[in-house]
Order: sequence, then structure tokens, then C-alpha cells
Amino acid sequence: MIHQLKEIYTTIIPFAKEKSEQYHWYETGSGEIFGIHEDEITEKDQKLLQTFCTTYEPHLPEKDAKEQVWHERIFEGNDAPPSSPFRFIYFSLHKNQLSPVQFKEAFGKLFEESLPILWETETTGIIIEEMEFPEEAIRFEQIINILMADLSVNIRFLVGPTLEDVTNIASEYTTMIDMGRNLFASSKQKVIHYIEAIPYLLIQQLPAPEREKLATSILKEFETDPEMLQTLQMFFKYNLNISETAKHMYMHRNSLQYRIDKFTNETGIRVQSFSDALVVKLALLAVVGLDDGS
Repeated sequence: MIHQLKEIYTTIIPFAKEKSEQYHWYETGSGEIFGIHEDEITEKDQKLLQTFCTTYEPHLPEKDAKEQVWHERIFEGNDAPPSSPFRFIYFSLHKNQLSPVQFKEAFGKLFEESLPILWETETTGIIIEEMEFPEEAIRFEQIINILMADLSVNIRFLVGPTLEDVTNIASEYTTMIDMGRNLFASSKQKVIHYIEAIPYLLIQQLPAPEREKLATSILKEFETDPEMLQTLQMFFKYNLNISETAKHMYMHRNSLQYRIDKFTNETGIRVQSFSDALVVKLALLAVVGLDDGS
């Protein structure tokens, strides 16, 4: 939609909070936010746009001192290095649960030191976690349910890799934003790590016919068997460990082994081997995305 509107409105841009005062902002049904400069839009245009978009009025909190420093590093070329390794965590909130100001206040109370947050929209942004020691890194899988209960909000995280300098920091930031938007548009998983996301992003780049061909040629008749797909997902989730997978699926170990053997007999693929497992994992991603089957 935005691409088509660009043919009419030359000043159209994606959401950019630094220019919000001079722009009229709109949100499409798919969640895309765009702005058109006030000099280019008439009252008639506004009424027309509101027939297929909703007006978007960003209300974002003022940056504190830490956030301002990070903003300058990322967007203004300030190359002053941080005092410790850091990582970007993209987050996405459900709409109309907490305002950005409320979220920032509540989230800050959960940690000894508040974490800088750079907002992209009223429901998405980047948390910056600085880590003097790797073992001190926040384990989001362990705290996600506590966070959601304490904040009374549905939230998802894409946890980026650890970085040690600000070389290419603007690119790293943009990559995390784009990756998070793409992943959370098609996955229900609450916490995704960067390394988990890479295979899925590769699959997304394949044309739809190629994804379908991959799934069909590898999974064969099991492509439409939800029980087998869930079994394979869980088997990969628990690192090809039969006992762990059976425990979390509330199955007898022998019953799970029977399913895995059935897949091997029908397809000729041994999911216990690394190379075969990798191909099956990619085929699963082509069919069901990043959801973990739990």
C-alpha cells in the first residue's frame, strides 16, 4: 500500500518519531505506519486516507540521559564506545495495553538499573542491555512470564547477538528492527534468539513455490500431518533427545521413538543425524514457521 501511495505523495516516509510534528501519521490494517508532510496533504486527502487507514498519534516518553547517549551513537555518529559489551533486544507489545510511558516506568522497576529503551512506535522498540559479564545477561526465557504478569502486558522479544563496539551500529540497529517485524508477523514464539532466527529468515527469502517444493520433497505426506509436525518440532526443540522430548510431550519414550522411526521409514531421512536434521528443520520452517510446537 505504501508503495502505491508514494506515487501520489512524494513526501511519504515510514514512521520517524524525530519528524512527527511536521507529518500526519497513519497506520494500515497490517500495522505499517507512515507519514505524509503537512504541506502535501489537504483536508480532502485526510478524509480519504481515513477510509482505509487509522490516524496514528505517537506519544513516546522523553529520552533519559542513557537513552540520549545511545541515540547519538546510533543515529548521529557519536563513536564514543560503551563501557561494556551490549546487545539489542527488539520488543513488540500488544496494542492498547500500556502506554509507552507506563511501560517504561513499570519495566524499569523490574531491574536494579533501568535499561535504555529506544522506541520505534508506541508498541515496538529496542531495549539496550549492557553486560559487564556475559553470565549477567538477562535470560528472557526465564523471566518472560513474570514480566507479562507483573506488567499485565503481552510482550515478545528478539534477542540480538552480543556486540563489543559501535562499528556499524546503525546497521545492527536497523537489522534488528527489520528482523523483529518480519519474525513476529509470522511467529507466536515469545522469545527468539538471533541465531534461531537466521534459518527462518533464509527460508523467507525463497520464493513461495521454492518453499513449497522444499517442504513437500522433504516432509512428503507428513507435510499435512499436524501430529508428526509437532513431534518433529518438539524433537528439535529438545536437541534430538528422545527422553526429554517424550517427557515434555507427556508420551512414553517408546511411543515417541515409534513416531520418529515411522518418519525415517517413510521418507528415508534420519532426523537423528545432523545433516538430515538440518534439512528437515528448514522444511519445517517453510511449513510452520518459528513456532516451537509447545
